[in-house]
Order: sequence, then C-alpha cells, then structure tokens
Amino acid sequence: MTPVVKRNINHYFGSFIIQTRKRRARGAMGKLPRVKLAHLPTPLDDCPRSAQELNINKLYIKREDCTGLAFGGNKVRQHEYVLGKAISVGSTCIIQGAASQSNHSRQIAAAGAKLGLRVLLTPKMDKNIENIQGNYLIDHLLGCEILPIPSNASSTDEKNKLAQRVISEGEKPYISGMGATDSLILGAVACVEIIFEIADALGNQNPPQWIFSASQGSTQAGLLLGCEILGWKTKIVGINPLNSSHEAHLTHEQIFELIESAAKLIGYSKQIDSNKVINNIDYVGDEYGVPTPGSIGAIKFLASKEGILLDPIYSGKAFAGLLDFIAQGSIDKKDKVVFVHTGGLPALFTHNQILSKAI
Repeated sequence: MTPVVKRNINHYFGSFIIQTRKRRARGAMGKLPRVKLAHLPTPLDDCPRSAQELNINKLYIKREDCTGLAFGGNKVRQHEYVLGKAISVGSTCIIQGAASQSNHSRQIAAAGAKLGLRVLLTPKMDKNIENIQGNYLIDHLLGCEILPIPSNASSTDEKNKLAQRVISEGEKPYISGMGATDSLILGAVACVEIIFEIADALGNQNPPQWIFSASQGSTQAGLLLGCEILGWKTKIVGINPLNSSHEAHLTHEQIFELIESAAKLIGYSKQIDSNKVINNIDYVGDEYGVPTPGSIGAIKFLASKEGILLDPIYSGKAFAGLLDFIAQGSIDKKDKVVFVHTGGLPALFTHNQILSKAI
C-alpha cells in the first residue's frame, strides 16, 4: 500500500468516525425539549485579510451574532433548549436578571415575546441603567416586565425571591442565568452544536488548532464537549469578561462540572481531562462591563479589516485576548484559529462616548 493510498484510507475512516459521532450526539440532543428561535447554522466567515495581517494560517469567525432574534447572539441558540425545558415542565413565566445591559436578558426577553411567554427581568440599578440605551432600551421595547434591584443586591437571591412571589400568585416560574444550574447545563448542550456546525463548514479540512470565545462558563463548556465528541485536539480558550469578584463567576471546577453534566445529558460517557478547561480572566480590565483599550483596539481592527463589528464588553475583550495570544507567540503562524463571535452589539451604543473618543 502506497503512502498516498494509506493517507486517503485514513482520511476516509477519520471522516466516517466524525460523521458517526456527530449523528449520534445530534440524535441524543434531538430528544431534549427544544423550541425554534435561532437562524441556524450560523455562518463561518473566512477572514483572509486579518489572517495575513496577523501572520497566521487561517482565521475563521463563527457568527453567533447572526442568530437573528433582537440583534442575535449565542444566547438565542441556548434559549432554544432552556425555554424548551421550561415549557416542557409547565412553566408559565421566565425569570432572569443580571446587569442592566445584560445580553442574556435582552435575548430571553425577545424569545419570550416570540413564544408568548411572560418574562420578568431583575436588572441591577448600576451606572448604565440611568440612560435607557443599548440592551436596556431593547428590553423595554420587547414588552417584558422590568423589576430593577439595588446594584449591590445578589441577582441570584433576588430572582429566587421573585420566584417565590409569583408562585404565591399561582404562577410556575423557571429561573435562567446565574445561579440556575439547570439552564447553564442546557446552555452548554446548545453550544456543542457550534462545534458540529464548524466541522460541517470546514468539510475535509483539518480541525483548527485554536478556538477562542468570550465565555463565563456555559459556552466554553459546550465548545470543549463538542471537540471531545469529535476527537478534536483543539485548544478551547474562554476569555472571561468577569473575574472572581463578580457573582456570576464560575471556577475552573464549576465549568468542568457543566461539561460533565452536559455530557451526561446527551449520553457521552468518555472521561474528559479537566486540565483542558482554559478560562482566562486576564482581559477583564478594571471591572466587568467597562470597555478596555484592548477591546476598543480589537473592535477597530476587525471592523477595518473585515467589516465585522464586535462589542466592547464580551466579544471585543475575547478578540483582544486572541490578538494578545498571537503577539506573545502562543499561536503559531501555521495555525488555524476560529473565533466564536457571541454577539452583544447593542453595547456599542451604550458605550458610545468612550468609543467615540477612540475614533
């Protein structure tokens, strides 16, 4: 057998194994309660000008900002499973709360409007709540019930208190977001499909060496689990927009627990190495929710090279992390990199004054 024939046979069987693994996992995921919300699959954009500028082999951007519902974002994909579960257990309302400019809240409010579900939001009365702009403006337009809480209050505690109140009124609430482990696990399951879509789009190409994404936990957990299922050795780097001082921060161990729980939910039983969890808090900046010079620079870079806009809090900081990894030499010039664009574009308008100074 010649080396060329052997390579072709190995490639054929490798492709067959990957397709089989995807089919099995998708079959298991298809048995979970789910609603239709997102425009899927999202595009995988080839960015040759950026790759050339950065001196790497390939840069692809997975456009989760194109999921289609109220400015899109990766949470739309996740809410298909989260709200599918809520409806399946007879929930009559959804409770979510975080910062006033929460992308999660905006997307779940939009999903509730589409599905005819009552949505109650508990945004924090932080410094961005005074100017009704960005995500907070969209929340109002979507017609959800907005019940602000003090800036120093625990979102988890306040959501639980609200749940008890609506239960006393005869409702059956479902809590989403921080403190709601069930929804975080389902969010991870949803993000497994991001990897499968990337594999479908790449076709016969080899897997990427790196995948970067903004992630507090669920997104990264799903991406890593998807790579495990396909047998990819890709490094998944989650750039966290918040650190341990924030209530929503998940430890390395908690992120790994999400991976294990999501794997169990879809019937994947192989052992996963917890050391593969790379969740980086080096690009948060002074505090959560504030643009950094790095995120602003990342926005300007990708906008000028590809016509793709990032947000200054999540995707901008994540791309800043990617740029820094390249600058430090961690990413080889022969490497193929995928950046998962998680959306969050309304934040551009919330932080217009800071951004305008950088123009």
